[in-house]
Amino acid sequence: MATTERPSSAADDAAARHRDVNIRAVLLFAFWLAVVLVAAGGAMFTLLRALEKKERAEDRKLPPMVVASLARTPPEPRLEPYPLAPHARLRAEEEKILTTYGWVDKDRGIARVPIDRAMELLVRRGLPPAKPMPAAAPAPVAAGESR
Repeated sequence: MATTERPSSAADDAAARHRDVNIRAVLLFAFWLAVVLVAAGGAMFTLLRALEKKERAEDRKLPPMVVASLARTPPEPRLEPYPLAPHARLRAEEEKILTTYGWVDKDRGIARVPIDRAMELLVRRGLPPAKPMPAAAPAPVAAGESR
């Protein structure tokens, strides 16, 4: 038994392609994909604008002396890319010294206390008695001056 195949025609091929792909579904998918992409882009734009606005609001105003110092910043190339960084680091170290306990000289028993605690102790105990100042020696009279 031999099977006889029918010769295919161009009309049969077009009909087969039309049955294989649902053009309406593809166009509907493409439309909704475009809508979702535009909505996601708009949401990201809105989110980034809101975050930028929040960041600008959190920026604090620089003191006038710092603004004047930055106005005098030399042109490129600079030796320090962030000229305020050493100052910020120094300020952080000073803040740590003023707010923590620590040894100044452990061998001699000299310790450091936080400044708030030191003020409390000073209020409670009072100032130590002052030592009398030595009398100042009179200034020598120059040879040409008269009294």
